[in-house]
Amino acid sequence: MTKLTALDNMFLLMDNPEQKMHILAYVTFEKPRQCAENYVEKLVEEIRQNPWPLPHYNQRLHRSVRTLGRYHWVNAQEVDMNHHVRFVRLSGIGSAQEIRDYTTDLHSISLDYNRPLWEIHVLDGLENKDEFALVVKVHHCSIDGVSARNVMEEVFKTDPNDVSNADMAAKKMNQKRHSSRRPPIASRAARLKAYWKGLGVIRAQIKSGETMLIPPAGAVPVTRFNQIVAPTRSFSTTSLPLNAVAEIARVTRSTINDIVSAIVGTGLRRYLEEKGESVKKSLYATMPISLHTEDDLDQSNRISFCAYSLGTDMTSPGEQINVIRQATERAKKQIGGVPQSVLYSLMGVRILTLIYKRLRGIREVNPRTMTNVLISNVPLFKEARYYKGSKLLGIYPLSLVMDGIGINITVSSYLGNLVFGLASDKTKAPDIEKIGDLMQDAFDAMKAAILNQPLRQEAWSS
Repeated sequence: MTKLTALDNMFLLMDNPEQKMHILAYVTFEKPRQCAENYVEKLVEEIRQNPWPLPHYNQRLHRSVRTLGRYHWVNAQEVDMNHHVRFVRLSGIGSAQEIRDYTTDLHSISLDYNRPLWEIHVLDGLENKDEFALVVKVHHCSIDGVSARNVMEEVFKTDPNDVSNADMAAKKMNQKRHSSRRPPIASRAARLKAYWKGLGVIRAQIKSGETMLIPPAGAVPVTRFNQIVAPTRSFSTTSLPLNAVAEIARVTRSTINDIVSAIVGTGLRRYLEEKGESVKKSLYATMPISLHTEDDLDQSNRISFCAYSLGTDMTSPGEQINVIRQATERAKKQIGGVPQSVLYSLMGVRILTLIYKRLRGIREVNPRTMTNVLISNVPLFKEARYYKGSKLLGIYPLSLVMDGIGINITVSSYLGNLVFGLASDKTKAPDIEKIGDLMQDAFDAMKAAILNQPLRQEAWSS
């Protein structure tokens, strides 16, 4: 048995019929030339025989009196691969919208806790008969963005002729051989001293209101997304050219994450204003920060979170980016300046609160303690990738929608494009694709203001 970490438990405890703690991605492929008519059906059987090496792919959750009621991972005695890997022939025209609708509906269905917490749905019958799609669904208690990327790097090959199955054991051994020499392990006394010192630093930052772990009191405007979420989901995608985003980052001496945050913030602010919500204070975002090392890339959650201003109260893109850059630099410095054990113990406090609320049947949130959007960035591949001879065309993520932070925007990168997956509660963003359109407008205005490129549509407006 393997005990779940504090963060894994947090995602498990947060799961309920309305707030589902699983993540999805749909992946599109171009079939190999002159492939057999039943190529996709054969691929389904091959995946069943050689399942993807997702963390805990052959384990299920278990708890008992012996485990004092705590969840552990145990080996599943039998894994029904017909349940976990499914062939689906779309009944409509197989358009991109139909794939998104299928993915959205799948997000609304909870995973079975009596089985390993993952599914792969293989979709055929697309509008373009030379293409097919996969929809991958995994519970967040068993995976995060970095561990998911680690799996995809092994599953999707750089050689179109490489049809071998993923070998995570060999991959991990190769990573260890090429990793730098590990620093010496500090003594227990030294680690304990560092822990108490780091905890003191965090406590002082929280007391002074300078911590980046939570937003400043009273700073965050309350919007439609800071409420309890409904079980239905809305989902849309949009994309931006990576080279132009990187050039804006270079000119402004910021990061791609900073530029993405500015684009998301402006698009979201304009959407709320179109809905009649005046947002005079800056919107705030929550962003996960990876705590993974080279030795635990195949494990589940190793992340912390920071809260930062999106600078949406600024009057120009340059000013907005500067506000975000200063905030994210400060967050990285604060989180990197304390031992990971301190960050995990703070999550333990969060878990105790979740347990109390679950026992009492409480779902209320205080919207003034939440941020307005969760933004996550999982960089993927610069080069073309292939799966069993099929060319990977795109990866589109759909991530967590939570009580109090009812919109999630996850971005990945592939072949020179940043691809955004926008997910929300359908009652709060039924026209979520409009946010993507407004992000495109914000990007155009940013290019005009910073790179002196002509506008496609309206100029920056405050």
